[in-house]
Amino acid sequence: MLPRHLLLKQLQNKSVIFWVCLFLVSSLAVALRLPLLNKFLLSYDEAIHLVWLRLLAAGYKPYTEVYITYPPLYPLSIQAIWEIWPSEAAQRWFSVAYALFGAVPTALLAQRMAGDVAGLVAAALLLFSPILVEPSRAVLGEFHSVAWSIWAVWFIVCYQQAVTPARRSTYLILSGLSIAASLLTKLLSPFLVVLLVGVIVARHRQQVFQIKPLLRDLSLWSLAVIGPVLLFMGFLFNLNELFYQTITQRLLARQAYLIDSSTVDPTSQYLATFFREDSALVILGLIGVILLWLKHRAYFWLLAGWFLLAVAFLTVHYPLRYKHFLVFVPILAILGSLTVAGWLKLLLQRKKVSVYAVGGLLLLLLIYAEQIPATLTRWETQAEQAHPPANEAQMLAFIEEVLAPDDCLVTDDMPFLYWSGRMTPPEFAEMSANRLISGSLPLVDLIDISNQSDCQVVAPIANRIPKYMPDYMTWVETHYLGRTRYGEDDLFFGKIDTVPRPEMPQWADFNGELAFHGYTLPAGISSPGSRIPIKLIWQTQQRLSQDYTIFVQLRDDQGVTLAGADYQPYKGLAPFSEWPAGATIQTMTWLTLPSDLPEAAYQIYVGLYDPKNLERLPLRGDTSGENALILGPLPVGLPTSPAE
Repeated sequence: MLPRHLLLKQLQNKSVIFWVCLFLVSSLAVALRLPLLNKFLLSYDEAIHLVWLRLLAAGYKPYTEVYITYPPLYPLSIQAIWEIWPSEAAQRWFSVAYALFGAVPTALLAQRMAGDVAGLVAAALLLFSPILVEPSRAVLGEFHSVAWSIWAVWFIVCYQQAVTPARRSTYLILSGLSIAASLLTKLLSPFLVVLLVGVIVARHRQQVFQIKPLLRDLSLWSLAVIGPVLLFMGFLFNLNELFYQTITQRLLARQAYLIDSSTVDPTSQYLATFFREDSALVILGLIGVILLWLKHRAYFWLLAGWFLLAVAFLTVHYPLRYKHFLVFVPILAILGSLTVAGWLKLLLQRKKVSVYAVGGLLLLLLIYAEQIPATLTRWETQAEQAHPPANEAQMLAFIEEVLAPDDCLVTDDMPFLYWSGRMTPPEFAEMSANRLISGSLPLVDLIDISNQSDCQVVAPIANRIPKYMPDYMTWVETHYLGRTRYGEDDLFFGKIDTVPRPEMPQWADFNGELAFHGYTLPAGISSPGSRIPIKLIWQTQQRLSQDYTIFVQLRDDQGVTLAGADYQPYKGLAPFSEWPAGATIQTMTWLTLPSDLPEAAYQIYVGLYDPKNLERLPLRGDTSGENALILGPLPVGLPTSPAE
């Protein structure tokens, strides 16, 4: 028998080898995701989260202003990443990090049950599971929540096996904090609360049962759970709004979907997809259940309870989505690791080589040989799709020309909104079917917010608004001047009752036909060579018969024109002759400054002319001598270098 110090040294070396191997498995998982970070189409849910980030970065408050359907830990965590590195790529890497974060407790649980090999296999099965690859590099919170829940199970197992009271208390607190983090990230694993409480009770039943120690442990664990929840939900945010947006709306949507299930894909479809894409993991997990009962019975009820509670939760979760099946992946990965570790053990013991072990291993390789190429083909197919699709790219090009960067946009297609680079009213940060069907965004609110925000473009291209809010579309058709179609999608533009709120109010009268209310120029100093947006607010005083062209000219103090832009409203799709009498409409154009423009303050000249004869529309009270408004000044300066 080895001396104690040599035995400890051997165990330490073994532990180092395990962690080195786990690091290598994790590195391979990262290497797999590296080329896939931007291969998938931006999903609707991802775009919602990115839109949240833009609104939060602009200073809007979560829940009271920005409509957010996730518990606060998720938006706060991605907001923290956004402040450090404001990009989509940073959020994707954050999700990759969470995949690795969830793989560690999965490996530790399997290692505790069946040794180092099982632990490494469990991490590999989790990280290379086809169902996890996409969510683990997407801007989604589902696996973030699942990862925390795995840690909660790991800590409760450590508590169950701890000897000293101090260690038991520490593990209880860590388990409570972990499940609290899971619930505050997304309500995807609330069923684990039952399991964790059951483990605490079971531990005390194994000893001389005493009620006081049990109550003490339950109280300590409960405080660790409830404390963070109260901190986030009761003190940092508006509790009523937070509760409604994260819980009540989903319950209302569930009830609405149950009444009309025709809008929901059947659960069997997602179940079949899960079995097809992750068939190897499912088969290994099912075999692992048998091995768990035969060789690792001490953990049988832990994993069986975990699995059965997950099944029960998804049974009542409605509507069910494919991403919700992520709750099964860590359980199946642990069970599957028992199977693989058992096979490897039989193969390495030469005297006990079994035809069943060899056959099982070959079957596993055959499954992966079919499953992995099919998964890679699906990824490659998605990677070849246009981001965004061709018709939406045309719509985005139109929006880029007619909306300033600080203008807002109403749409039910969140990827489209994100790609546009524009804001949306913070109350419209989520325009999902869940929200619309639940009644959480009623017609009167939809119209009131649209009126208050004065967004100049409405793009109902995901068909959610037309399907669930047809009366709103009737309102849009009567309150927006123009409508154009790209493929099968309609775009509405030019709100005819815009509230005049220019940054620089300036009233003028063009021949009793058009009133000018003011303009908005970029704040701060513009740079030579830049494109600057110029917004103008007009109101028709009568029905116009001419389709005027607007001219915008940049002039120096000598009156020399240095740059100009002539345009008709909304690229000619909203001519003046179609403007109803009394309509108040915003127009926008880009003015490109010369790259060699000297530093100075310049004036902007604005007017209208008839393109048929180039005659300008008279300006009453004209001071320019040429029927033009003088706006500005526009300061232009060279950007200062860091050295200066």
